[in-house]
Amino acid sequence: MVTKTKDRPLYIWVGEGKSSIWFVIEDKCQEQQQEDDDEIVFRQLDFPELGYQRFLASLVVLNSKLYLIGGTKINLNKTTCPVPVGEPVSEYEYLNLQERRLRWRRQPFRRFLYTQHLASCKDGLIYGLGPHSYVIDPALRFGVIHTDLPKIPGEHGHSPQPLAISKNKIYAYSRGGVYPNLQHYLFSYDMEEKTWECIFKNFWGDWATGVALSGDTYLIAYGSRHPIEWKKDRPGVWVFDIRRRQWLDEPVEGLDEALPVIPDWVYEEVGYVYVYYLPCLFQIGEHRFALIWEESDEESDDEIYKLHCHKFTLQAPTSTDQQFVAQQLSNKIITLNGGNNKILGCTVGCMGTEQGIKEE
Repeated sequence: MVTKTKDRPLYIWVGEGKSSIWFVIEDKCQEQQQEDDDEIVFRQLDFPELGYQRFLASLVVLNSKLYLIGGTKINLNKTTCPVPVGEPVSEYEYLNLQERRLRWRRQPFRRFLYTQHLASCKDGLIYGLGPHSYVIDPALRFGVIHTDLPKIPGEHGHSPQPLAISKNKIYAYSRGGVYPNLQHYLFSYDMEEKTWECIFKNFWGDWATGVALSGDTYLIAYGSRHPIEWKKDRPGVWVFDIRRRQWLDEPVEGLDEALPVIPDWVYEEVGYVYVYYLPCLFQIGEHRFALIWEESDEESDDEIYKLHCHKFTLQAPTSTDQQFVAQQLSNKIITLNGGNNKILGCTVGCMGTEQGIKEE
């Protein structure tokens, strides 16, 4: 029998009208289970209700605590206001996942609406990136904001969008504008030196969060189009060679059948892709990854909403002239009826090397 380290859990937060649904995708393997058993199971969680709906909030898990940070809250039960009005959130909330009786705890927080967050397993801090970037130390009971991040130098460093976090660096890009008019700039932030560096200028597309591999050698993320040739509608999981500072010519092979088809009406109505159509990429184990995304048909009367999870393995090739090739492990789709659903957040458990990811 082959021993196998458990994958890190994936948490998914779905808005359903006035309430929320929470799922976790856990590795069902036991120590003596066969290595090829990679069944995906969406397990619904019995989390307490917040009492209001929350939008544009970041979801991160760090040290067995699940955090909701930023965004706006909308009280959908108010009868005095026919159209919900977003109120900036003045605190972040968290659940201690190790408690038998879960309850939301609140911590005072600045009101930064459009900031996205990444958790660092190495230093136990949460990094917020957006119009105002900062670091949160969850261990501090008071003075929650640990320090502000330095601003990205130059005119193209406004409002960085996070792409990935490694042991030592954060990767983000600044949007040059609404697709397809302006190009983007790619930056890295050294957490030790506390400095930003521009590592690539002028690329295209809408991008979801991804991962950094092989000791900050490669950055991998889902993009809505070819990053260099803007006329190419080539959505896929793309690879940026950090050391050579260039995008690879082709996306990762072996994933085409698993990736979503973005509806034409998205481009026609808003001119760019809503972020929730873009599959978020997570590393769940050594050489093991998962893509999470949603599928809904806004033009259908059936109001059917689907959640997708696709697991696969991927290793960096041994030479630069070889292609990245993914090997599928499993794929799972669950259907939620009733319409008005939307992924509000998804993240991966961050618990360090004991979850199967070796230090590099």
